[in-house]
Amino acid sequence: VSAMATNYVFEDRKVGEGTFSLSHAMNGCLSGLVSITGACAVVEPWSAVVIGFVAGILYLASSKLLVRLRLDDVVDAIPVHFTNGAWGTISTGLFAQSDLISLAYRQTISDQGIFMGGSGTLFGTQLLCVVINVGWICAVMVPFFFALNYMGWLRASSADEVEGLDSIYHGGKRSESFGEEPRVARYGEGNRRIRRRIRQQSNC
Repeated sequence: VSAMATNYVFEDRKVGEGTFSLSHAMNGCLSGLVSITGACAVVEPWSAVVIGFVAGILYLASSKLLVRLRLDDVVDAIPVHFTNGAWGTISTGLFAQSDLISLAYRQTISDQGIFMGGSGTLFGTQLLCVVINVGWICAVMVPFFFALNYMGWLRASSADEVEGLDSIYHGGKRSESFGEEPRVARYGEGNRRIRRRIRQQSNC
């Protein structure tokens, strides 16, 4: 709800008329689920509502940031899982209660979330966990992606994008099998002409 409402406000201010986006609502729900997963056993229900509400706003903000940075994430996996995974980890250090932590982990815990009167040790631990995870992922994946880019495997060519990645890379069939051969054949010929034109331009 928060993602859908925030998107409505953004669009209303930008173009004068907002829309209620179902895709933003669904991804906002996923963001809320991701963000509360780590803390669900150690926070009160009202805290879970706050965490989920913030998650929807963070999802929308990070999704729009990726667009501005021209980073391709069609299904918004980074805003949903990375951004709100980090927020869920940090929120534990903000809203966790010591009695619920002790009940969940069967040991006496003296510290709790900052907003619950904690000393900040738990918050620092959670924040350090996010930093370590990001560092580990960067150390493993950045060289991997640089290697893919060096070999030309990081992204498809423009010609392959026009033809369609399903048919080029995965051997997928188009609609010929559904009795639409004339129309698909005509469009297929057009795609082949476009691919030839793109290759000729790239060769020049």
